[in-house]
Amino acid sequence: MRWFAPPARWQALTVLIVAFVAYWLSTGFMHAYYDNFVRLAYAFTHGRLWIDWPGPAIEALEFNGQHYVIEGPVPALLCIPFVLIAGLNANQALVCAIAAAIGVCATWVMLGRMRVAHDVQVWTTAFLGFGTVYWWCAAFGSLWMYAHVAGAMFALLALAEWYGRRRPWLLGVLFACLALSRFPMALAGIPFAIWLMIETPRPERLRSFAQIAYGALPFFALFIAYNYGRWHTFNDIGYTTWFHQDAVGSRTGSPFQLRFLPQNLYSFFLLPPDFSQYPPYLKLTGAGVALTFTSPALALACLAPARNRETWFLWAATVLAAIPSLLYYVNGFEQFGMRHSMDFAPFLIPLVARGLERAKFAFSYALIAWSVLANAFGVWYSWAYHAFAVVPRS
Repeated sequence: MRWFAPPARWQALTVLIVAFVAYWLSTGFMHAYYDNFVRLAYAFTHGRLWIDWPGPAIEALEFNGQHYVIEGPVPALLCIPFVLIAGLNANQALVCAIAAAIGVCATWVMLGRMRVAHDVQVWTTAFLGFGTVYWWCAAFGSLWMYAHVAGAMFALLALAEWYGRRRPWLLGVLFACLALSRFPMALAGIPFAIWLMIETPRPERLRSFAQIAYGALPFFALFIAYNYGRWHTFNDIGYTTWFHQDAVGSRTGSPFQLRFLPQNLYSFFLLPPDFSQYPPYLKLTGAGVALTFTSPALALACLAPARNRETWFLWAATVLAAIPSLLYYVNGFEQFGMRHSMDFAPFLIPLVARGLERAKFAFSYALIAWSVLANAFGVWYSWAYHAFAVVPRS
């Protein structure tokens, strides 16, 4: 129970405040350029599912004469309190910065509950918060970036609960919320459900499963109703319909195909930045930059104890959450780093901590330092050169 002592709570609060200040400063106090979730929250508060569409500047799917957000709806629900105060002037970037700070705080709490060494807790939290594209997504808070931050926040909250009281109903709520923030993350729930059943005494398994369902099913039932209200079918046809209309998509087929795997593997592991003969000599493009260059400290996850059940299930969650992005027809576009990595990176963070504990070498810390500097460069470059469409200009 030492983790629940007051000093630990003050530490967590300090982490929350420091992270929020850093992210809020990184937004430049600007509004998110693609504020679809604010518009969706506004629609919800006015009893409708379609958004007020100002034109092509806001990406939304036209269907039966109205425009709909195709991304998961939970990030919009988080915007509702702000929309009730400011209407369509609510700042989605502020909501994103708050969510990002909560995710960092959850990481700190999770690592404390894992009983890792204090220096590992500090370095791993810093890595998640500032050594991954989590920082860049938090800085700009547009449609896709905010969805990634919200999904990661719920994943990190779920992990903090997993290493804490492990209440099935709350895990059900959190996994439903992460799934309805970023759909690919839903697959990570499979190994966690199996893991929970394995570690639950046999007489209590049915009750635990029922509690998971109690927490998760209301969200999915509402999502099915949400689909029917938009598409007149219980299935979510949003992404497929978008793929059929997108200039880089196809008129037929699924947006998830095996033929897209090579380009996504290249993007995740090999895609370099462009080079320039003028300072700063690196040129970022919307295609992104591979994790090898932006977050090499993720490799520390490979050093986690190979024979531990924890390692196997966290890797299973990571791989399953990564599969949709590896098969998707685009790698993310208009991004620094690889934003799709946020669908699986949260499940690697406990493994990074375990790996760092086993390899407290200068090289390990250098990988984290490199990751933080690389992502700091990404945020700076984005503002300095307005390098991406998601960077506000006024």
